[in-house]
Amino acid sequence: MRTWDFIKGLKAPIYFTSISPVLIGWAFSQFRFSYLVPLLLVVTVSMQAGMNLAMDYFDHANSRNLRNEDTVYPLGSYFIERLGVRPATLRFSFITMLVIAVAVGLLVVYLTRSILLLALGLTAVFLSLLYVVPPIKLGARGIGELATFFSFGPFPVLGTMIALGYTVTLEAILVSLSLGLLASSIRYLHHLPEDKESGRRVRHFRTVYPIMIVSSSIMISVAKSLEVAAVIVFLASLIHIVFLPRSPIRISRQTNISVALHFLFTVAVVLSLFISGA
Repeated sequence: MRTWDFIKGLKAPIYFTSISPVLIGWAFSQFRFSYLVPLLLVVTVSMQAGMNLAMDYFDHANSRNLRNEDTVYPLGSYFIERLGVRPATLRFSFITMLVIAVAVGLLVVYLTRSILLLALGLTAVFLSLLYVVPPIKLGARGIGELATFFSFGPFPVLGTMIALGYTVTLEAILVSLSLGLLASSIRYLHHLPEDKESGRRVRHFRTVYPIMIVSSSIMISVAKSLEVAAVIVFLASLIHIVFLPRSPIRISRQTNISVALHFLFTVAVVLSLFISGA
């Protein structure tokens, strides 16, 4: 298996969406050293790996077509259909990743003695399972953005701050909600080809998608220390919107730009928090 094929199968660049909340939560503590940070990264990354591998497995089980396979973000079971990985191996892999995420998460809860952190973690795991596991499968019902919003926004950002002993503020909540919107926008854009040409998501993507990415910058502009970050993300979002293709199939191939916006947001917010001494 070539390294590039493995990267495509994992959709590796999207993994930054699971690292970002921990970085932002850590930034609120001014990057104070804590052995919990690596553990939190293990939890979020292994959970996302488990979800991605599970989606590959269930896409194959449900005969969902492989699409956009020439991009870094293929839809469908790339590991099985193109790389010849056995379904049983993929099933074992995603279960292993989820077990690691839960085990390390419980270790963090034990070390912090935080019931609130336990509640957030269990809810995140529950939403992640609902996203991919039959019969619910939120991701296949056109409402996967709901699970993505919480699992890659408020839950990990606020959970990181709680684990590190940081008091949650309105500014922190706004940042976590904004990050959740951006993560949901990536999911929305990436999975458009799975909807019908006449489907609700395809018909309204030119309204819904811009609202999601622009709202993220407007929301954090309320915080004085994040005004510069808000302007940077807002301008980048407007430029992206102006050059959106007309076809929803072509726009889904711009997932890399949506991921880049998420990255820009993270860097801008982290630097702003660091400079302001949040």
